[in-house]
Amino acid sequence: MEAPMSFREKAAWIGLVSAVVCFGVYFGSIALHRISGRGPSAMHLMALCAAAYVALQGGLTFLAARATPGAGAPPDERERLIQARSHTLGYYLLTVLVVALGAPLHFGHPAPDILNFAMLDVVVAGCAVSIAQIVMYRRGI
Repeated sequence: MEAPMSFREKAAWIGLVSAVVCFGVYFGSIALHRISGRGPSAMHLMALCAAAYVALQGGLTFLAARATPGAGAPPDERERLIQARSHTLGYYLLTVLVVALGAPLHFGHPAPDILNFAMLDVVVAGCAVSIAQIVMYRRGI
């Protein structure tokens, strides 16, 4: 039988799912050309998606904390190691993605597109952190 999920693993799942759902709507709308990625409609949708992300993550984390015994306990050494490793991976990925922002700039994309690429970089790095944490918790590292 598999061990029950710790609160911090649940929090990683919550972060991943809420980012994919909320920002998937925004970037999916841009990719499918439902909005242009520029102008007031894009700004309003981004603000709505960011607010939904905060609300969804906050609400689900609150529920997970209430449902998980010992959720308020300080992290043990293994949890601190998982957090450190996953955030290091996310930092390196974000660094590479930010340096790669020069490519769309070189090809003449306007500033709003560069800002959308930068936001996508942050979301991808955040998802990578969550995925790394989930994998490490599942593998027992």
